[in-house]
Amino acid sequence: MNRLQTNPLGKAAAWVLLLLFSFGSFYFGFQAILALSCSGLGSWQDSSAFRNLIQNYEIRLTQYFADKRSLEEDSPSYMIRQQLESDIREIEADLTPASTPFRYQIRSSDGTAILESNLAEGEELSQKAEKIYYSVLQKGDSTPEAQAQWDWNYTIDGYTLYSNMFGSFYEPVSTTKDTLDPQPSPYYIIECGVPLQPDGQMSDAFSMLYAQISAFQVNLNSWSALSLGLLLAALLCLSFILWASGRRLGTEGPVLSWQDRIFFDLYFFTALCAGTALFAGMLALGENLYYLYVHSYSSVLPSELILIYSSIALLGSVFMAVIALTLRTFAVRCKAHALARTTLTVRVILWLYRGSRDLVLSLPFTWRVIAAYVLYFFLNLFLFTQSMYDGFYMLFYLTFNLIVLILLCWWTMAFRRLRKGSEAIAAGNLTHQIDTHRMPLDLRRHAEALNNISVGLASAVDEKMRSERFKAELITNVSHDLKTPLTSIINYVNLLKTTDQADPKAQEYIEVLDRKSLRLKKLTEDLVEASKASTGVLSVNREKISMGQLIDQALGEWTEKLEERKLTVVSSIPEGETWVYADGRHLWRVIDNLLSNCAKYAMEGTRIYLDLTRGKGQVALSVKNISRDALNIPPERLMERFVRGDESRTTEGSGLGLSIARSLTELQGGTFDLTVDGDLFKATVTMPQAN
Repeated sequence: MNRLQTNPLGKAAAWVLLLLFSFGSFYFGFQAILALSCSGLGSWQDSSAFRNLIQNYEIRLTQYFADKRSLEEDSPSYMIRQQLESDIREIEADLTPASTPFRYQIRSSDGTAILESNLAEGEELSQKAEKIYYSVLQKGDSTPEAQAQWDWNYTIDGYTLYSNMFGSFYEPVSTTKDTLDPQPSPYYIIECGVPLQPDGQMSDAFSMLYAQISAFQVNLNSWSALSLGLLLAALLCLSFILWASGRRLGTEGPVLSWQDRIFFDLYFFTALCAGTALFAGMLALGENLYYLYVHSYSSVLPSELILIYSSIALLGSVFMAVIALTLRTFAVRCKAHALARTTLTVRVILWLYRGSRDLVLSLPFTWRVIAAYVLYFFLNLFLFTQSMYDGFYMLFYLTFNLIVLILLCWWTMAFRRLRKGSEAIAAGNLTHQIDTHRMPLDLRRHAEALNNISVGLASAVDEKMRSERFKAELITNVSHDLKTPLTSIINYVNLLKTTDQADPKAQEYIEVLDRKSLRLKKLTEDLVEASKASTGVLSVNREKISMGQLIDQALGEWTEKLEERKLTVVSSIPEGETWVYADGRHLWRVIDNLLSNCAKYAMEGTRIYLDLTRGKGQVALSVKNISRDALNIPPERLMERFVRGDESRTTEGSGLGLSIARSLTELQGGTFDLTVDGDLFKATVTMPQAN
C-alpha cells in the first residue's frame, strides 16, 4: 500500500482520469438536464420552443401578406418592388410543402375565402395537422382595447398580428371586428399547424426541433446513467488522490509541498473565487443554450451544440480540479497536523490570544482578581437592570450567573485537589503527583511547582539513601577485611604473652600491642554495629521487659569503672516495675553506651544522674553528667558518627556510641534526644510503655 501511495505515475494517472471523467460527466450531465425539461411533455408540440416557432412563422406570414398587399395596392417604385418581390420569393421558398411541414392558410374575416395557403389543391388543414392554431391579422396599429382582448400582438408594415398564447390559441377566432378596432378596418384569420411526425428528410426548424426532443426523450436515461457513472469514477479518483496525498518516496509520514505552505485561508479564498467564476461561466453557457433550445428555439448546428457542450464540460472539469486541489491540500495539512499553523487567520487569532493572555498573566494575581470582579460586577449590574424590562435579558442574566457559579465551583474543586496533594507531600509521600488536568492556570502552575518539589525531594532522599547504603557497605566491607589480620595480631599477641621475656621493654611492648589490638577490635565491632543499626538491617524482637531491672544490671557492671573515675551515680527510679515495649538486647546496648559515654567523658569527682519517669504511655530515661571538656558542639553534631566531645581524641572513645544508641532506639520505635547546656550533658531515651 505504501508503494501505491508513493507512486508518482499512479498519482498523475489519477489526476488525468479525474479530469477526463469530470469532463464526460458534465458533458452528458448537461444534456440530461436539457432532456429532463422535455421528459414530461405529452408531445413535442407541447414545448414552448414549438410555440415560439409557430409565432415566428406567423410573423413571417404577416410579412409575406403585407409585402404582397403593398405590391397590389401601393404601386411602389421599381427598386422597392424588386426588394418586395425578392422577399416574397424567399418566404414562399421557405414555406413550400417540400421545405417545411408547416401548413397554413389565410382566410377573410368571414372565413369563406382563402387568400393565401401552401396546401395542395383539395387538401384540408385538419388532414395535415392534429392541432390547428388561430390568430388574427388586422390592418393598422394595435390599440389598447385590442391589446386587452389578446395575450400577444405584433405590428409590422401596417399590419398587426393578434394571438392568444393560452386558451383560445387553439380555438377558432370568434371575435367581431368591433372588438379589434373601433374604426372600420379589414382583418384576416390565420390558420396553421404542423404534423405530429414531420418528415425526417427536411432540415427546417420544426424538423430539427422534433428530432432533438425525440432524441432527448429517448436518451434521457442513458445520459443520466452515464453522467452518474462518470461522476462516481471521478469521485473514486479523487478519493485515491486524497488517500495518497502528501506521500513521497523515501520519506516517512506526510510531506508538505510548496502549495501546502501557502496560507490555507488565502488558498481557499483564491480557489473559491476561481470556482465561482468557473461555475458562473458554466451557468451562463447553459442558460443561453437552454434559452435557445427550450424557449426561443432557433436553428443550432450540431457542431455548434458539440462546441457548447464541450465548453461547459471543460469548465466543469477545471471546476472539479479546483475542488480536488483544495481538498488535497486540506488533507495533507490535516495528516501533517499543520492546518492551524498554515492558516493565517488562526495564526493571527492565536497571536492575539497569546498576547492578551501574556498581558493578563503579567499582572499580579490580586490585580487580576480585582479586574475580574469589577468586570463581573458591572456586567451583572447591566444585565440585572435590563432584565427588569426584557425577559430575554432575565434569561441571559440567570445564565451568566450560573456560568460564573460553575466556574467558581471548578476553581474550588481544583483548589481542593491541590490542597490534598500538598498535604500528601507534606505527610512524606514524596512520590505523590497532583493531577493538573483541567486546572485553572494559576493553580496548575502551583501544582506543577509542588510536583517538581516532590520529585526533587524524592531524588534527594534516594540519593541520600544510596549514599548511606554505600557508606554502610563500605564500613561493613572494610571492617570485614580488617577482622582477619586483626584476629591474627590478637592471637600472636596472646602467644607472646605466654612466653618468657627477659627484656622488660619487650613485655611493655606486648602490653601496648594487646591494649591497642583490643581497642581496634572494639572499634571494628562498633563500626559494623553502627552500619547495621543505621541501615535498619538488625532484627528487632520487641517484647514486654522491665526498664528498672536493665538499669540495675547496667549499673552493676559499670559501678567499678565509674568509681575508678571518682564518679558518683545518683539514680531516681520510681517504685514498682516500669515496663516498656522494646528489644532487650538493643535497649541494653543503649543504656550500656550511655554509661560508657559517662565513664569516658564525664569530669572526675562529679555526679551522674539517672532519672526514670513514666506517664502518658511513655517511659523516659535521662542521663545527666558534667563534661570534662568544653562542649562547643551542637547536640545534632554529637550524634553523628565519629564525633566526640573530646576533639583532641586523647580518650579511647570511637565517636560511635551515641550514634549507635540513637539508631537502636529508633529501631525499637523510641526517640533519642540530647541536650547541651554549657558543660551539662543530658541524654534522654523515650520508649513506649507496656501495660
